[in-house]
Amino acid sequence: MRLRDARRFTRPLTIVAGSLFAIAAGFTCLRYSFGEPLTRASYDLPFLWRDTLETHEIVLVYLDEASAKQLNQAIDDKWNRGLHVRLLDRLTRDEARLIFYDIVFDTPASDAAEDTVLAESLHHSGKAILGATLEIVQPMSGVRQERIIPPLKLLRKAAAGWGILAFKPVDADYGVRQLFPGTSDIASATWKAAEVLGAKSTHEARESVEQRWINYYGPANTFSSVNFAQALDPEGVPPGYFKNKIVMVGGRSAVGYLAKGQDEFGTPYSRGAHQFTSGLEVQATILLNLLRGQWLTRISANWESAILIIVGLLAGALAALRPSLAVASALIVSFAIACLAFWFVWHRYIWFDWMVPAAIQLPLGLVWSVGSQYLLESRRRKELRRAFGFYLSPQMADKIADSDFDLKPGGKVVDVTIIFTDLESFTSISEDLDPAEVSEILTSYFGQTTKCILENKGTIIKYIGDAVFAAWGAPIDEPHHAMRAAETACDLRCLSELVVHGKTLRTRVGIHSGKVLAGNLGSSFRFDYTMIGDAVNFASRLESLNKYLSTQVLISDAVWQQLGNGFVTRQLGEFRVAGKKQSVVIHELLCRCDAESDEKSWIEIFEKGLTVFRAGEFKAARDYMGRTRELRGGSDGPSEFYLQKITQLEASGHLENWTGIVELSEK
Repeated sequence: MRLRDARRFTRPLTIVAGSLFAIAAGFTCLRYSFGEPLTRASYDLPFLWRDTLETHEIVLVYLDEASAKQLNQAIDDKWNRGLHVRLLDRLTRDEARLIFYDIVFDTPASDAAEDTVLAESLHHSGKAILGATLEIVQPMSGVRQERIIPPLKLLRKAAAGWGILAFKPVDADYGVRQLFPGTSDIASATWKAAEVLGAKSTHEARESVEQRWINYYGPANTFSSVNFAQALDPEGVPPGYFKNKIVMVGGRSAVGYLAKGQDEFGTPYSRGAHQFTSGLEVQATILLNLLRGQWLTRISANWESAILIIVGLLAGALAALRPSLAVASALIVSFAIACLAFWFVWHRYIWFDWMVPAAIQLPLGLVWSVGSQYLLESRRRKELRRAFGFYLSPQMADKIADSDFDLKPGGKVVDVTIIFTDLESFTSISEDLDPAEVSEILTSYFGQTTKCILENKGTIIKYIGDAVFAAWGAPIDEPHHAMRAAETACDLRCLSELVVHGKTLRTRVGIHSGKVLAGNLGSSFRFDYTMIGDAVNFASRLESLNKYLSTQVLISDAVWQQLGNGFVTRQLGEFRVAGKKQSVVIHELLCRCDAESDEKSWIEIFEKGLTVFRAGEFKAARDYMGRTRELRGGSDGPSEFYLQKITQLEASGHLENWTGIVELSEK
């Protein structure tokens, strides 16, 4: 009762402790920097399983290396402002909806007239947005400051608007995930562009908007794009190609004049393809988010905390389940959380830090569940072994330690296969041995025999003198119990034979299958696991019958019918043993069919002799038995038995009611 009571209180405490552990782990990952990779993964992964979305509103014009060579521009210097005028005029003629420059015109051209012409083109277009640089300055005082470097005054007055081109923040993996609306004084260039285009998202004050996250539409090169040279060439793109399009002009990272640092950034798709995306394409994604109102928002901290608490409780509850069911439950809940997170991103533009509960809390809860159950079960088994080990065999103590084992006295009827073994002639020899010698011999014999039985998944029921009583099919279910027992008998035949005082001792085996009463039999004060029934008695009789037939392994017909063709056997006839009214057919088990032997020829001759013996043709039977003995090198126990039996029957002369059944009066 004390074990059961302890278990009743220990299980709830384990669940509570596991829940607290999982909740604490979740909040720790959410609050500290080492959990940031999981947060980034929570944001990134839903994009990798979503189809690429259409982005027809925007066309990108790249200032790339191919254009620089074609237009004779230096890769690492500013391009001729006249080229920008030509592109701007082309886009104005095509009636582009908006022209966005991911380029900072912050220094004058070598020829001031070029800036004047560019300003006139900007004014004529009326739809151009220019960019400014946001620099981080850290003076000697150590206080970080932000400094905005705007485009030239002449140009920004001519443009429809201007704003900051910087991304803020840029994560540790150089990924851009948050939408930057600008500083308190200056809007971002994308915000300004959306404002010029009349986006509803820009109607509220930038300072009051909630934190927004970029909703990427696809991997790198999702947006339609042409290079600068193609855009200038009438044959590069057809007239009207840019009509009603938002045209965004910028460079790739290979063009050094655009930025002193890298101009490619990580996106969720970089995680799978390891391909960064140009800064211009990130700007295009942000602008399209603002125009469509499709940016992502992160659920509130309170809701994320609630999720961590709920999942933490579920993780702790895994300790109430069996390990296999706990694993399945953890996988199902993790999969459900992932599906829910994906659905929210795809359809509601909401994301949350789902990797922490799915990849931290539930696995920790699973480890806690399996580990705690293992420790509790080990402790329980240890206590039960200690409690019952004084009274029962180690094997049965292990079985009783199993929670499914019924400790109540009594049993149930089961179908089993039973083996009885005996050490030939040991009883007579042991009379002349010292008790210490007897103990040494039996220890060696039982060691070999027990090892052989246990390796074949049998159960040692008990040791009786120099005999071993073992079974298959109970207390542990074994569907092929007869086959297992036969394999064990073959192994027992191959054991090294004991030599005592110059005499070789063999192991004799009897095997029978049938129904027995198996269970904890005895009294309410003391009991032991055993089996009783006629099947047990007959298995013991079969072992004893080896003495008369000079055989080593005898099996009943019930066993033989279950073996199939996997073993070499010979039928020894029909016997009525002492104490039984019904006769039974008995077989000798010789070996497995894959053993090297020439036994089949003499077995056929013996069985022919057995057939004529049962028919009462003793003369023919004597001839067959004699031939069998000769083929076996002059010695065959069953043949000798039948030759003597024939002599006795002929001498008695009582053959009127001959049935072919051999009567055995001794046990």
